[in-house]
Amino acid sequence: MVENLKKQALELRRQGFNCAQCVAMVHNPELESAVAALGTGIAATGNICGAANAMAVVAAMKQYSGPETKQELYAKVRRLIEKFEERNCGQIACRDLRKPGRKPCTDLICDAIEIMNEEGY
Repeated sequence: MVENLKKQALELRRQGFNCAQCVAMVHNPELESAVAALGTGIAATGNICGAANAMAVVAAMKQYSGPETKQELYAKVRRLIEKFEERNCGQIACRDLRKPGRKPCTDLICDAIEIMNEEGY
């Protein structure tokens, strides 16, 4: 199943969708516009990677049901982000992830999808 999600995400990337959209849309196509401004580190500012941001959005969509679930959601999202950082030399900022010699965005998209799969999303 995870290989199919990665294949779908990479096809979305070839069609011109940003990294956040690629990760989010394989989980829920309706998230296309919700994450449209998260690419290239939040509106091309180089801040938090769009693929990592999309993991948080998808987790919230699937887990959040009100203020009483916020702390559990935060813990789950922290685990997703920590795993992403572990795979990427402790980095989460797009500007750092895209430095020469680092992984291409397609690999970061696949990292996010694999991590989400490992965590049950």
